[in-house]
Amino acid sequence: MKASAGFFLRLFFPLLSLSWILVFSPVRANALSLEGNGGWVDGKGTVSPPVLSGKVVLYDFWDYTCINCLRTLPHLERLYQKYHDKGLEIVGIHSPEFDFAAKPERVEKAIALYHVNFPVVLDRNQILWNRFRNHYWPSDYLYAQDETLLYHSIGEGDYEELESHIVAALHLTSAASSSSSSADFPENLTPELYAGTDRGHLGNPGGYRSENSYYLGHTQTENSIILSGLWSSKKDHVLSGIKSQRSYPRMTVYYQGTGVNAVMRQPAGHSRGTVLVTIDGHPLPRLQAGADARIENDGSATVAVSGSRMYSLVTGQPFGPHRLDLVFFSPGTSLYTLTFNP
Repeated sequence: MKASAGFFLRLFFPLLSLSWILVFSPVRANALSLEGNGGWVDGKGTVSPPVLSGKVVLYDFWDYTCINCLRTLPHLERLYQKYHDKGLEIVGIHSPEFDFAAKPERVEKAIALYHVNFPVVLDRNQILWNRFRNHYWPSDYLYAQDETLLYHSIGEGDYEELESHIVAALHLTSAASSSSSSADFPENLTPELYAGTDRGHLGNPGGYRSENSYYLGHTQTENSIILSGLWSSKKDHVLSGIKSQRSYPRMTVYYQGTGVNAVMRQPAGHSRGTVLVTIDGHPLPRLQAGADARIENDGSATVAVSGSRMYSLVTGQPFGPHRLDLVFFSPGTSLYTLTFNP
């Protein structure tokens, strides 16, 4: 479960205090060991591990396919630049949710793309995830020089509180910057939707069928993935089939939010797949096109799925109910999850 679980944890339990988190934190003293990991990398390749002894250390669990994690990176980078020379070390623990995100070269590319300068350790088999007894992306653990757990947070937001704990741990007198405000997530924001059978949110009557099945898609269930056409279902994703006599495979979702992101993967053995994006029954407006959406000459919007990652489809919408349709022109294109912007 990704960061959105953390958001709704705070929404449904507003009186949850830091003291409660620390008393019942799953982290123990021996969790600080980083042995058995998959190595250390930066944006160019393998690097040596940092020296952590005697440092205040912030451990950040993240995954490059997680939009909530990606939104926290600029805040962590600001803290790293501001306090690193004063004794703070940030360790990014890249613990992949999907098998494809465990490949070092893909993590290295993400580190370069999102300008991550603090050290990143690979947690390919979630050894560190289990050692910390972690449950969410992103999740932060702040430790003092004596390896005492000072602060644990889940999801986005609370950046001022995190900074105040860092300042105190470093025995500094400067106050936390007021520019790092907490994230605001509307209560009716659609949560992350998983496409695979293990945790899938399928709105089709009867749910998932056997592999290579035809779905009618005749439903308007909110906050669920609705499939039309030929699809193959896997435990953590669905795979688009060939065009039938009627139409290409289609995915529809009725959601609340201001934008949409999708984790997708190109067809096996091909360099790219093509997905058509429409919003509220119309071509995606240019001003609402996400970073990965291209407006074609005929006014339609497409996404070139050329790697295994998160794609920004829609952004800058007025918050409210919307309908997203994705038409999969390329057989074998995988859809893993959908996330929605507040």
